[in-house]
Amino acid sequence: MDLYQGCVLVAVVAFVVLVIFAIRTLIQILHTAQAVEYLAISTAEKVDKTQSTFVLLDNVSSFLDSGIFKVAKTGMEIFRHFHKEK
Repeated sequence: MDLYQGCVLVAVVAFVVLVIFAIRTLIQILHTAQAVEYLAISTAEKVDKTQSTFVLLDNVSSFLDSGIFKVAKTGMEIFRHFHKEK
């Protein structure tokens, strides 16, 4: 075997090793993408489950900003003011 055949053999072996590593890397990328997809679906389901909580918090926040709460707060302050004087 001369030098030319040795270089070709080394190049072919290196190429085969490169192809094997590329295939293994692509398989790992596929598994990672599947895991990310699962996490995204799981997170979306959890967000949908908590959506009602955010709606409730928004309603409570709107109530606190409304005039009814301000009137009730003022009434309680007047009641406390007259209750302390007695």
